[in-house]
Amino acid sequence: MATSQDITRVIIVEDEYQSRRYLRELLAGEETIAIVGEAGSGAEGVDLIRRMSPDLVFIDIQMPDFNGFDLIAQIGVRQMPVFIFVTAYPDYAVRAFEVEAVDYICKPFDRDRLSASVERALRRLQIQDSLAAAEDLSAAPIAVEQWLSRITIKENEGIIFVPVNEVLWIEAADKYIVIHTAHRNHLARQTIQSLENRLDPKDFVRIHRSTIVRKAAVRGLHPLFHGDYIVRLTDGAELTLSRNYRESFFHKMSL
Repeated sequence: MATSQDITRVIIVEDEYQSRRYLRELLAGEETIAIVGEAGSGAEGVDLIRRMSPDLVFIDIQMPDFNGFDLIAQIGVRQMPVFIFVTAYPDYAVRAFEVEAVDYICKPFDRDRLSASVERALRRLQIQDSLAAAEDLSAAPIAVEQWLSRITIKENEGIIFVPVNEVLWIEAADKYIVIHTAHRNHLARQTIQSLENRLDPKDFVRIHRSTIVRKAAVRGLHPLFHGDYIVRLTDGAELTLSRNYRESFFHKMSL
């Protein structure tokens, strides 16, 4: 049985009563979830969130007074609890992740789809708790990680150095990686994981098990099926954002 410390306090903001009831019935099967409030409009949702300070909020997109994005703007993205959109409209997914939604569930959905979304939200809450705990520690100063400023590449004619600030994206190719810049591509014998560990995460983000991109080079996104996206870069490249990296991508792009 879950303890009080394990319980995730949930609010549902949805104008349709039947939709609220369906969501409530499915959430009843989640052992660690406790629904502490329901709102039938955006304005009621804003008031309830401010009064109850829940851990997790399920939000509809279209509501009579104002939509789910307006609700988030009223609260403030940084002040919002972890939230999931539940909607009949599939067209707002990219915008949803731009405001750091944990997930975007399209109606109709079943218990398995909801459970997967709840698990994702719980992972986000665990990460937030861990970060908060780390900030509270009064430990001795830790040496700052030295991120790469240039990548050393051995070529037939010798060794060249590629400035990291010129790299647009990197792809894995068997035991090699291909480093793409605006001027030319470079082939280096190392793994993409070993290079990722040396790149500043403020500047680079993993979008696929075989692809890393410079955040500043991302021009836009185009949704595909099954939660994947096409990432368009400033050099014209079109790369796949895998659903396994989707949540991390949208979180890191907002930092």
